[in-house]
Parts: sequence; structure tokens; C-alpha cells
Amino acid sequence: MSVGSHFSPSLRRWPARIKRNLRRAVTNGGMPRFLDALFGPGTWSYDERERLWIVPDTTYRGPGREYYCINIKGDWFKARMPGDEAQ
Repeated sequence: MSVGSHFSPSLRRWPARIKRNLRRAVTNGGMPRFLDALFGPGTWSYDERERLWIVPDTTYRGPGREYYCINIKGDWFKARMPGDEAQ
């Protein structure tokens, strides 16, 4: 994930900090334990085929739904499903 140079130095370090925390969590107790602590028990699911943990973004208020997608290396991205596909 790349953050533009117009952001403050602390904001530019934010993606790397999240990635470090994810890696530490996997090492210390596994991703499920970390996701339970961060998002709440039972709010996430694991996609075997894609090898991703999927967590709904409960703060998203736009059309459709948004999800956090996290892999075992700690890399993550957000995905959005249009409203007609999110049913």
C-alpha cells in the first residue's frame, strides 16, 4: 500500500505499522485470535480458496458493502460489493 507524500510522516508510516501488528498477532496467537480482539468474535470468515480472512466494514455507510481482506502475510485491502450484489 502506498501513501502519498502530501501526508504527514506519521500517516505515511501507518500502513507499515498495521502490517507489523498483523504479523505479530499471527505469531503470538494466530489471526483468528487477533481478528476476534480487533473486530469482535464471529464477525470475520476465512475464504479457503482465496486464502483471505474477510471482515465486513461496519463503519461503511455507502451503497453496497465493504470488506477488509487480509492475507497471512499481513497484507490487506478493502473490497466493495455494489448494492445489487450484496444481497
